[in-house]
Amino acid sequence: MLLKSLAYARLSFTPSRQVVITDPINTIDYSLLEPISSVEEFLKSNFKASGSKLKKYFDKSFLNRSFTKHATLSLPLNFVNDGEINPEYIGPQIDIIFDDENFLVMNKPANLFVHPLVYDEKNNCLSFLRVNKAACLAVNTKNYDRGLLYRLDFETSGVLVYVKNEEAYQYLREHFKTIAKKKTYLCVVEGECRLNGNFTHYFSSKEIKGKRVIVSDNESKGERGELSLRPLHYDSRTSTTLMEVDLKSGLRHQIRAQLAHMGFPLRGDLFYGGKAGRRLYLHAFNYQLEYQNQNYSFEIEPKDFNGL
Repeated sequence: MLLKSLAYARLSFTPSRQVVITDPINTIDYSLLEPISSVEEFLKSNFKASGSKLKKYFDKSFLNRSFTKHATLSLPLNFVNDGEINPEYIGPQIDIIFDDENFLVMNKPANLFVHPLVYDEKNNCLSFLRVNKAACLAVNTKNYDRGLLYRLDFETSGVLVYVKNEEAYQYLREHFKTIAKKKTYLCVVEGECRLNGNFTHYFSSKEIKGKRVIVSDNESKGERGELSLRPLHYDSRTSTTLMEVDLKSGLRHQIRAQLAHMGFPLRGDLFYGGKAGRRLYLHAFNYQLEYQNQNYSFEIEPKDFNGL
């Protein structure tokens, strides 16, 4: 049996998603009204926590500890509110370009996460929805990505589609390869790029988050990644080319890694060999979907592709 005595939270985070679980100012303190012989069994019983959830937040030595009656048990706020979307938002304004009974479409700014990994992350699109459209979050509630139809990288801007009801979400996620008719991106690459047409490469399936994706011309080296390229404009002043990319598949870092492999890294993409820029110049320009015999086309022009 528990008595909550104190609750407060302040924790910063970085784009690498390195979350400090044990920060003492990010806890809720509980005064125990009865002794406990094992923290692990206590948390499983009182918080319905699974073994994987406990492993995410605590080390084994803490889970094995016992506590006497009236002792104080400090638990991370992220654990207590695991799975919840933070009701505060600290990012830039997000424009909603479409909203009906099935879809809500946001113009995601660059350098913003699409969803949190733990409760106290506030710099993400779903915390924006929690503040402004909270009812939308009652979809896929066991997962932090909720009703997002797909994800965009932290650095990528543009069309982000959120599905507002459970039935539509389950169907669209299960049939995404067939309902997503077209996924068009704009990007700015280094140098004068004249590549035009369809290109296929192979992506290592053994990649670790935080590491560069390995791309190969060898079919035996991993997952097949396809895209179509069309150069739109070469700027001799900045020595960059604006490219249109139709994404046929959707692998991690596909556009960034594939273009870098072909010798044309994106401006602002230091991770894959591009030069420094005001941002990483990759933008989800147009998504075309089909649902219930209706065609949808969501398109957003990039706001900040000038002035490299």
